[in-house]
Amino acid sequence: MRYSIAGRQVRKSLGTPIYEEAYRLANEIWHEQNYRLKNGLSVVEHAFNDVAEEFIRKIEAEAERKERSSDHAYYWPPKIRRFLIGYFDDKAIDKITPPDIERYHEWRKTYWTSGPGSEIEKIRCERDDGRVFSRPAPRKIASPSTIKGEMGIIRALFQQAVRWGYCQPIVIPAPLVRKKPDNRRPGFTGEEYEKLFLTALARISELQPKTKHIKAKDGREWTQTIPPKNIRADRIRLYCYIEIMAHSGMRPTEAKNLTWGNIVGFRACLKKPIGEMDVRLQVHGKSKHGTTVPLLNVIPALKMLWEMFCAETGREPDDSDPVFADADGKAITSFKHGFNELLKASGLEYDYRGVRRTPYSLRHYYISKMLVSGASIYDVALNTRTSLEMIEQHYAHVATEDIKDRLRPEGSRW
Repeated sequence: MRYSIAGRQVRKSLGTPIYEEAYRLANEIWHEQNYRLKNGLSVVEHAFNDVAEEFIRKIEAEAERKERSSDHAYYWPPKIRRFLIGYFDDKAIDKITPPDIERYHEWRKTYWTSGPGSEIEKIRCERDDGRVFSRPAPRKIASPSTIKGEMGIIRALFQQAVRWGYCQPIVIPAPLVRKKPDNRRPGFTGEEYEKLFLTALARISELQPKTKHIKAKDGREWTQTIPPKNIRADRIRLYCYIEIMAHSGMRPTEAKNLTWGNIVGFRACLKKPIGEMDVRLQVHGKSKHGTTVPLLNVIPALKMLWEMFCAETGREPDDSDPVFADADGKAITSFKHGFNELLKASGLEYDYRGVRRTPYSLRHYYISKMLVSGASIYDVALNTRTSLEMIEQHYAHVATEDIKDRLRPEGSRW
């Protein structure tokens, strides 16, 4: 067939020697092309893989111009190429329907267990600094939270395709998530946190100098005393970390990004007695940011970290220096190993459900403590940069022992 549309001549083979079938196909194509033109769509079909690559180029350019998060340019392209292009390939994007995406959900869940990923042994990874390494392919079913997160990428891609005129808007079906068992994050009771706190203090003072017997080639022998300076400093930093996290409600990613310039008011009151000091924390993580009003328990720990930085680097911290820094003044990216050792030493690795605790448990402790103390759930949500729904879902469950007086009001004894 040959036809003119939108100022261009199109010739297309209908793939059949039968005139009646060719006539039917020609009419179908002609009416479809007129529909596309009338609705502002491109008269040329676009393969999903071509649209996806164009979308990747767009988000990379936007990230470079600081118009979107750099995380999108780093994390989205590999997911788009491995999963979305891997499933939809060169299918015309305007032919993809909600049922197709529903089938994609199921395919994606089992990608690494029984799907194409089951044949992959190693995954090639590249860090921000350009270092390339390989890690074993995961052998697990994708969690609902993983699928939900990737659905945001699918929605963004199809919304952009609509703006480009490649397809009509479609309803992106949300993955079906069945109710799961109690998955609230593990925290600490007041007694458990006190035990953690005291154990952290005890581990600092229990360190004794080590002795090393040295025998020289000329026959001389002597004993050298090696002070456990590095271990002691690391344990002091960990002690400060748990105090600041447990009394501010910060997320671990927010703590990693915290600099001395983010401690509002600290320099101005540095010379004052601790009882007269007050600070605010300007925090930011992957996407959330805001100003936190911490409990005053954070101030002695902040002052201790300040003094350690001065002693180890020979200078006062600049505003750009990290609050949680090592002996060279470089940012400590994670306290996970030291925190796990502290949990083992205090016998608090797991909560009463058998769920393993993490540094995030300190945030849970802070929010639960604030709610038990009678703070407004709205104020707590605002101060911790989360939603009321998230507070109610994960944090509002507090130990009944902590609110026993409120559960036994005056005059309730019969």
